[in-house]
Amino acid sequence: MDTAEIEAAYRDLLAAAEADTAALAAEARSAVDWTLSHIALSDRILAAAARDVLTGVPPVVDNSSAMDEAAIAALIASTSHRRRIDMVRRNAADLASVIRTIPNHAAATPVLLRLTNREGRTFPDQHLPWGDLVGLRATEHIPGHTARLAALS
Repeated sequence: MDTAEIEAAYRDLLAAAEADTAALAAEARSAVDWTLSHIALSDRILAAAARDVLTGVPPVVDNSSAMDEAAIAALIASTSHRRRIDMVRRNAADLASVIRTIPNHAAATPVLLRLTNREGRTFPDQHLPWGDLVGLRATEHIPGHTARLAALS
């Protein structure tokens, strides 16, 4: 599985995250903090699913912990902006590293998705092929957050 697209998406995200946030209004700064924390937490979930794909364990992506306001608030309270950026960088590198080891034929591996939105509403379980999930991460999810960070700066 080619990781160039996902690595490029994270490079753009990290460049947007590096913008000076010191002068941002409190609401904008809060949105930046939330976004970086959410991405750092969700990358851990995806890396765990990638390891499951690699080892043949049925992968499940349950994003509830990456959407949990208490978990995100605790992460924000315990880290600086710089540390959150570093966490996103490390977790993205870990995710890309695992993806690189997954054979191309595993792209069709079904992933069980248990998704929760920011308001805590859960959606019906669904399945998506692993390759499609990674593709959506690279072409929609991370670029969407990048655009949000750029708009806030």
